[in-house]
Amino acid sequence: MKSQIFLSGVLIEEIDTRTLLESIEKNIQRIRNLVSESISSAGLDTATQQNAALGIYEPERCEAIKSYIAACRNEYLRCKALILAATTNDEADAVVYSPPQAPENL
Repeated sequence: MKSQIFLSGVLIEEIDTRTLLESIEKNIQRIRNLVSESISSAGLDTATQQNAALGIYEPERCEAIKSYIAACRNEYLRCKALILAATTNDEADAVVYSPPQAPENL
């Protein structure tokens, strides 16, 4: 857990009592949540994802959906590798998820 100490409204110290393992786990979960948000924001609910995987939509749409989900997964894996390689809590916290651009008309 991170605690902040303020004096007269000014941050004077930040104390991080998390272990590195706790920080890594928390940050991996943070990235998972961001991936889920990206996919949901693109309008891809579970049923749409399943329909694309089964090939129910026209081939171009299926491919666009699968490609977007794969791009999100690749970005998750990139972030996860950086988090797992972190040697401090600050390094793990500094990993930034960059969501891929969702194709139009998914």
